[in-house]
This record gives sequence, structure tokens and C-alpha cells, in this order.
Amino acid sequence: MSQDPTARCLHHPKFKQLVHARGRFSLIFTLVILGGYSLYVLGMSFAPAFMAAPFRDGGHVTNGIVLAILVILNGMVCAGIYSWWANRRFDAIRKELREDLGHV
Repeated sequence: MSQDPTARCLHHPKFKQLVHARGRFSLIFTLVILGGYSLYVLGMSFAPAFMAAPFRDGGHVTNGIVLAILVILNGMVCAGIYSWWANRRFDAIRKELREDLGHV
């Protein structure tokens, strides 16, 4: 009797490689984004004078606004890098896995 298709996929080395790589990569980007947001919140909580201070002398834009924009840009850059990496690496492994399992 042949093995269940789901079990074949779950025990395939390429599937395990894909899950491990995606998990590690996702964890790294989660920590980078979480770190940015955490620093922003901690700055608002423990350094409100710094966050409310003008970014430039005589300017109207505060350090808090600049940091908020940087946090948003950090998330966008991380999402772009993740998408680019996933399209190049993870999709190639997934394609090989599908071919090995006969789901072309």
C-alpha cells in the first residue's frame, strides 16, 4: 500500500528544508520589525522630551515623527526583501518539491 500523499509531503526532505528556511527567515524579520516598533514605543514612554523635541533647530518636525516614518519604512523594506527572497529561494524549493511528489 502506498503512503498517504500528505504524509509523503510532510516527510520529504525538501519540505523539511522549506519549513526550516522559512521559519528562520521569518523569525529574523519579525525580530527586526518588532525591535523597531518596540524602540519607538519605549522612546514615547521613557523619553518623551526627546521624542517631542524638534528634529532640526527651529523646525516643526519632531524626533518622534522622524522615528515613526523610519519604523514604517523599516517594515516596508523588510516586506520587500522578504518577498524578493521568497520568490527567488522558497519558490524554487517548492517547485522542486512539487516535481518530486509528482504534482507538476
